[in-house]
Amino acid sequence: MKNEVDSILIKEDMQEGSKYHQHSLFMGTTLVVFNLILMSCVGFYWINPSVHEYISGNPL
Repeated sequence: MKNEVDSILIKEDMQEGSKYHQHSLFMGTTLVVFNLILMSCVGFYWINPSVHEYISGNPL
């Protein structure tokens, strides 16, 4: 009986850990993608004069 209760508790803990792992993986991936998009936009703003002029209204 005690072994059955222990095995049920272990299964529940593993499922909660899996949910936590999936959530942290999703948040980490979202952060990396957002950071790459932001760096790309800043790079285009600095490098490409037409993008800089479109956003700021002033030529480089």
